[in-house]
Order: sequence, then structure tokens, then C-alpha cells
Amino acid sequence: MEHSGILRDLIVLYGMAMAIAFLLRKAKQPTIIGYLITGVLAGPYALRLISDAQAVELLAQVGVALLLFTIGLELSLKKLARTQQVVLAAGSVQLVTAVLATAGPLVGWGFSGREAVFWGFLVATSSTAVVLKVLHDRSELDTLHGRVVLGIQLFQDLCAVPMMVLLPTLAAPGGGQALRVLAALVKSLLIVGAILVLARYLFPPLLRAIVLVRSRELFVIASIFFALGTAWGATRFGLSLALGAFLAGIVLSESEYGHQIMAEILPFRDGLTSLFFISVGMLIDLRFVVAHAGVLTAVAVAILLGKSLLGGASIAVLGFPLRMAALVGMALAQVGEFSFVLLSEGFRLGLIPAERYQVFLAAAVLTMIATPGFIAFSSRLAQWLGQKGGRRRSRLAPDETTERLRDHVILCGYGLNGRRMARLLREYNLPYVIIEMNPRLVRQARAEGEPIYFGDASNPQILKAAGADHARAIVFAISDPSVLARAISHARLRNPDLHIIARIKRIEDARELRQAGATDVIAEELEAWMEIAVRVLRLFGVPREAVAELIGNLRAEDYDMVRLLPIPGQPLRHLAHLLPEVDIELFIVLPGSPLVGAELRQLELRQRTGVNVLAVIRDPQVVHNPPGEFRIQEGDQLILIGSRRQLHAAYDILSASPARAAAERTDAVRGK
Repeated sequence: MEHSGILRDLIVLYGMAMAIAFLLRKAKQPTIIGYLITGVLAGPYALRLISDAQAVELLAQVGVALLLFTIGLELSLKKLARTQQVVLAAGSVQLVTAVLATAGPLVGWGFSGREAVFWGFLVATSSTAVVLKVLHDRSELDTLHGRVVLGIQLFQDLCAVPMMVLLPTLAAPGGGQALRVLAALVKSLLIVGAILVLARYLFPPLLRAIVLVRSRELFVIASIFFALGTAWGATRFGLSLALGAFLAGIVLSESEYGHQIMAEILPFRDGLTSLFFISVGMLIDLRFVVAHAGVLTAVAVAILLGKSLLGGASIAVLGFPLRMAALVGMALAQVGEFSFVLLSEGFRLGLIPAERYQVFLAAAVLTMIATPGFIAFSSRLAQWLGQKGGRRRSRLAPDETTERLRDHVILCGYGLNGRRMARLLREYNLPYVIIEMNPRLVRQARAEGEPIYFGDASNPQILKAAGADHARAIVFAISDPSVLARAISHARLRNPDLHIIARIKRIEDARELRQAGATDVIAEELEAWMEIAVRVLRLFGVPREAVAELIGNLRAEDYDMVRLLPIPGQPLRHLAHLLPEVDIELFIVLPGSPLVGAELRQLELRQRTGVNVLAVIRDPQVVHNPPGEFRIQEGDQLILIGSRRQLHAAYDILSASPARAAAERTDAVRGK
């Protein structure tokens, strides 16, 4: 039982991590922070519960290798390439400026050039795991700023490769540093290229052969072998264990087995990765933290504010509005997982002394803890900036105006849904304009001849420029909950008769949009499950009519929770939210109709069907609440209100043949 010590250590660590992570999740904090706190409490500077720290550290190294392997699996180079200029340009600006803005002042304060650059590397990356979780909880992953943030973070993860390669060179003593860096980069690029080529052409055929055996256990073992084998091979050529695993993940991310490998590796990764963060936490000296609390807080605040400004500036210089810059910049403000890997390796190489190691480690944890609150505050700041920046007209706005447009459609968002809607309107020769906040999409659409405006759809000046005062409908094809309600409210204030259609992810967000003035709210999660229900019912032969009736009832039930009283000043159609069974229909009196010359009271629509005639449109005037003696003329448009069943009965009467209509009127007179 000589190895019972490591078993006891693992039981203690996992037990503490489970309890602390559970409490933090209840407080809506990332589990990574729980692992770090576990390490702090169980480590040599606090309760000293660990007897074999070296064994724990060895397992932690395996864990970080699996972590970076799975990060590589998630880093799709094709996905990164699709983001094109925005992510690549903004990511490059953010990364370079973060390194320079960190290294420059540190050199002025007496740090060596090597350590200053190393600090720049540590500060430059952001936490993909923490931000991904927070944005997911806030339903902002599919928003424009959510996609840009994740794209920049993927770019940062990719740039961690040359950073890790440069660490041994930064730590090497002697002169000729520039030549050393160049030589190291060339050598490392050759080694990385060799590993990528070997993994690209060796791993897929082997995996294909293993898959044909149809053994899940063998596939799991092979996945772990490729991850750890590549990591170990990288160490033989002078690279780090983590870098080798990361490269293996990047290669396999483009294979047809990438998703299955991720599913099989995930349990091992989560179990061992927690040990890495626990081992990092074990290195935090609580006495040092308490003694230098002011310095640690200052460093954490400097990182948060500095990275927010630099991240926001990297977006603003590309032409995005300040609201977007605030959302992206504050989401990138914290220190990332790669920073812990770089910190451990740099400390081992002597790039950073123990005292400054403690400073950065504690400050990094503080930035992660602050991330959920920081992102929540960014939404309020973005709203304020959107209002303050509303008076500026975008330099990318088109030259022609929409002053002459009437009864057109405004499309807010030119993503997939926006493009399809624009194509549909174009096919039917219906007038429309587009509002989009991505300058690259605006330039592309303008080159294709689309009537598009660059701007924020929540900005009343942009809505005015798009002709909202005279539009018939506005479609919000965006899914940003932080801006939709405000945009709908501004649109409704500009035009009380505007038909507003909004798309949302979750049905529970619909009430706020209804209160803001939306006419129709389409919840993706609700519509998606209804479509699934239709497919399943049709699969078992349920008649189409029965399926349509069932889906209609289900939709009415699910949307019932967000029905509201009409907002004062809004048109009558908003009563549909209160009276779902009541419809308003239009009946046109065609030439030769038996209705021509008849008085309304002769039809007795109210007595016979329950339908009321609200008004009669007789160009160029509208007769409201027409009296019984009102005589119908050819071309009149009768506005009818009633239930669907009542309206069907009224249509039968109004569309009757002349002989039948005369007989029915005679019978009605005799009945009196």
C-alpha cells in the first residue's frame, strides 16, 4: 500500500473540488475558480492536505495536455477562415497592442525586456472557457458580438503556439537575442510543420482502420494515444508537452472523427484538467496575497481596464459602433487558460521570479472571478453608448436616402435570415432597406446593389434614416437580447402603425419584447420543436389537417404566456394578443356582385353570423362604423371582425349568387 498516499490525495482534492465547485455554480461562477480555490486551501501555504505534490503535478501535466488537445479539436481552421477580416484584423490588433501596452510600461519600471515581453504574453490571451459559459448563460453566443468575441479568442489560442515556442528563447542567456529568436522560430516552425504533416497523413488512416474494427474501447485508447503521443513527441524535439497536444488537436479537428474524439476524450479531460488548475492554486501563497492585497487588486484592475480598452479599440478601428466595442472589449478583459500554461512554463524556465509569479497568479484569478459581472455591466454600458453615439451618422451610410419610400420593409440584420428575406422581397418587387452593424457585410452588400445602411438598429436616428416613419413593417433578424427591446421601443415610438416582427431564441424573452411594442415575436426554440413535432406525427401517418390543428392549438398555448394588453396609441391588430380567436378580414365587392345597391341592414350579418362591419373603404375615403342604411357600391372594401367560424359564414353570404342572395333577402323580409 505504498501508493495509497496519491490515492488519498486524489480523494481529498476531488472531494473538496466537488463541494467548492458546487457552491460556486450556485453562485453562477465558473468551476475553474473552484479548482483554483481548492488548490489554495489544500496546498502547502494553507491546510497542507497533500502528501505527494509531485504525483499530483504529474497528473496535472497530463490533464493540461488533454485540455489543449481538446481546445485544438474545437479550433476549426475552416471556421476561423470564414470569419475573415473582422476576427483576423481585430484579433491581431488586440494581441499586438496588449503585448506592447504591457511590456512598455514594465520596462520603464525596471523589468528586464525578456520578463516584460513574457508578461505581455500572459496578459494578451483571454479565457475561452469562462467567456463561453457566461455568453451561453446570457443567450449571447449567436449575437454579432458573441461571434466576434469567440472568433478573437480562437485566434488568440492559435497565436499561443508561437508564444510557447518563444519561451525557451526568451529564457536563454547571452547576446544576439534577435538572432536567437529568429533561429528558434525557424526551427520551431519546421518542427511544428513536420508534426502537422505527420499527424495529418498518419493519424486519419490509422483512425479509419480502428473505426472499422467497431470497438469503442479501442477508439478511446487510440484517441488518448494520439493526444499524448504527439505531446511526448513534441518534447523530444524541444517543444512543450502542451504545445504538442494542441497541435494534434488542430490536425484532428478537420477530420471526420473530430467530434467523436472530443466526445470520448471529454470525461478524461475534465477529470484531469481540474488537477491542473488545482495544482496552479496550490502554488498561491495566501499569506503573500493578504500582505500584498493592494498590489494584487491594482494589477487585476489594470488588466481588466487595459484589456477592455484595447479590445474595444480593436473593434472600433474597423468601423463598428461604440456599443459593439464595449461588448467585445469587456468580454475579452480577463486572463485566459493559456496564460496559466505559459506562466507554469515560464516559471520553470526562470522567466519570472517567485514573488511576481504570485502577483500574476492571484491577479489572474481575480480577473476570472470578475468576468460574469464585467460582461453584465458591458450590456448596460453598451446601451448608454448606443444612446450617446446616436447623433453621429456612419461614414458607411449609402448616399441615397429613403425619404421617397412608403410602405416599405426595414430588415435589421443581414445574416443568413436577413439575406434570405431580402431575396424574397426582391423577387416580389417589394421595397425594402437593410440596417446592418458589420461594416464588412455592408460594403459587400453595397457592392451587390443592396439598399443597406451601416448602423445600430436600436439607434432612433438610424431608424429615421431608414424611413421607419413611413414603413409598413420592420423585421429584426438579429438575436441580441441586449438591444432588441430598446430597438423595438424606438421603432414603435417613431411609427405607432408599424408592424414589428422580432426573432428571439427563448420564449421567456418574448414578454419584454411585447411590452416594448413588438407585433409578432417568433421564438426559435418554440418553432423548432413544433417543426420536429410535425415531422414525427407525419411519420406515423397523422393527417395533415389534424397536425395543423394540433400545432395551432399548441402555438396558442405556448404564446399565451406573453399576450399583453395593447399599448395606448397602437393599432387595433394588437388586440389579437388578447383575443386570439378574433380575426379582422377584408371583403372586396367585385363588379357584378349581388351586394351592389344593397343596404348593410339588409344583409343582417350581425344577426345571422355574429360578424360586424367595422368600416368601409371607398377610395379616397373611409367610412367608420357605417349605419344600417349605408348602400354598398362596386369596389367597396368591407372590413369585417369576428371569429374564424363567423367570418367563414359571412363570406358564404357575401359571395352568394344573385338569385340565392335575392332569395335569402326575401326570406329574411318574410321572416320579419
